[in-house]
Amino acid sequence: MDQQHQTIENTTGLAKFYSKVYGYLGVGLGISALISYLVLNVFAESVLPVIFGNPLLFWGMWIAQLVLVVYLGKNAFNDSAKSLIGFIAYSALTGVTISVTLAMYNQQAIVRAFVTTAIMFVGMSLLGVFIKKDLSAIGHALYSLVIGVIIATLINTFFLKSAPVDYFISYSMVVIFSGLIAYDNQKIKLIYQENGAKTASGLAVYCALSLYLDIVNLFLALVRIFGRD
Repeated sequence: MDQQHQTIENTTGLAKFYSKVYGYLGVGLGISALISYLVLNVFAESVLPVIFGNPLLFWGMWIAQLVLVVYLGKNAFNDSAKSLIGFIAYSALTGVTISVTLAMYNQQAIVRAFVTTAIMFVGMSLLGVFIKKDLSAIGHALYSLVIGVIIATLINTFFLKSAPVDYFISYSMVVIFSGLIAYDNQKIKLIYQENGAKTASGLAVYCALSLYLDIVNLFLALVRIFGRD
């Protein structure tokens, strides 16, 4: 009976942790969507020309986002309040950078990318939650490929400026971040198993950030693919 009670307790605790992670994820996506909508539909005439006219400002925002990601990773085990504030700031900043990208594509491409992202996210999340195979090796390999994709994107953006290369990068991102959705969902389970009931809220924020990055990058890659049709 004790073992059965412990199993039920662990299952309930894991479910609560998943709920907390997805709650934070929903908040982050909601903030980004709201900011993006405001930039594109309310403040477009004042914000977009400034960003399009200052490429360094746009790249500065991307650098700030990377700094926030590192910051959130360092505080995941310590300060939950700082982690949440950082995540909200990151989501708001991402809403601005996403709006700049979406302004270059038609509504049909954006809707198709959104629907496809939602379907893929649900499918890969379920795979990550229920698959018994350890995805750690695959996940680490995919994270290494992310670095390669970032380098390739920078080289193509500033030097090659090749449409076929950009097309290849977009498809590579779809494969990479689809795999990371499954891996990061499985990682949530592993983090809870390692920490149990002591799992900090900062870790939930960090897990939400991981899934957030997967969704946003998958969505942007699909927008670029559908935008060429």
